[in-house]
Amino acid sequence: MKVTKKWGVIPYRQNSQGKVEFLIVSTSGGKWVFPKGNLIKRLGPTRTAQVEAYEEAGIAGDISPTPYAIKVGTTKFFFYPLQVSKVFKDWPESTFRARKWVRPKEALQYLKRRPFKQMLKTATIELV
Repeated sequence: MKVTKKWGVIPYRQNSQGKVEFLIVSTSGGKWVFPKGNLIKRLGPTRTAQVEAYEEAGIAGDISPTPYAIKVGTTKFFFYPLQVSKVFKDWPESTFRARKWVRPKEALQYLKRRPFKQMLKTATIELV
């Protein structure tokens, strides 16, 4: 069985009250996820994750060198925490994706798959 790999980011920021918020993006199927995509070999994993963050969510920032790795079915995901410092008004996929900032508990309600929820819980503890 072939394992598919995807690279992405867990975008986060601190709001005006100093609380951590995460940015999630919509899919064509109406679900909410973190930005992710297939490896762009010439760029490598970290840069691929940054490109996906820009294309899918219109964001940029400081990326952690160490990703969280999770497996869902036959797909292995590598998500790098990305502290967002720039939010673009327009971005490549803005015509068919929405984005929203959510607090950790709210994010858990939007994310449907258990491995993503577990990853978010761990990231929340480590990023606070």
